[in-house]
Amino acid sequence: MSANTVARRVENIAENISSQLFDKKGHVEWFSLALDESTDVSDTAQVLIYIRGVDKSYEVHEELLDMYSIHGTTTGRNIFKGVEMAINQKNLRWKNLKCITTDGGKNMSGKNKGVVALVSKAVENDGGSKPLVLHCIIHQQSLCGKCLDMSEVLKPVISTVNFIRSFGLNHRQFIEEIGENDLPYHTAVYVGLVVGKSFSAFLNFEQ
Repeated sequence: MSANTVARRVENIAENISSQLFDKKGHVEWFSLALDESTDVSDTAQVLIYIRGVDKSYEVHEELLDMYSIHGTTTGRNIFKGVEMAINQKNLRWKNLKCITTDGGKNMSGKNKGVVALVSKAVENDGGSKPLVLHCIIHQQSLCGKCLDMSEVLKPVISTVNFIRSFGLNHRQFIEEIGENDLPYHTAVYVGLVVGKSFSAFLNFEQ
């Protein structure tokens, strides 16, 4: 398929997913938003808007609501325009917004002109209560992960797993041990070791 055909198919899939999420029967009753603003390789700011909503059947939906490109300054007002456009296109009500999460930048969390302030004002003007504001810690976790040396954490895990799996006798004794002691969730631990989820399984086993 040509590039144009692939692009059209992707657009059709996106429209189909959007229609399923925001049709009248399954319209979200309450929702929260998560905003992330970053710059792509062409120095264009891209604002990603994620939504997590609950419909009338109390089913939770979590999807990418919209992506908004900003070619000029990324002020709180400019970002808010993109959020407002997405809200209006999906026929959502501001008063049903219960929570908003941002990366904590000044244009996002500014007291008067930040996105959070503008969103809160829009919610209150629509008759809703001020939404809960959360600060996303993904960026901090990413920076922290670059500084931490995980080798000291992984060494005992790798050593333990290799010891259990290196010889059939060790493996059989391990299975027998967790069976005799009726270790809680021993099946999950065993399956985790078998399918390669060794690190998470090891931590659960330690706890």
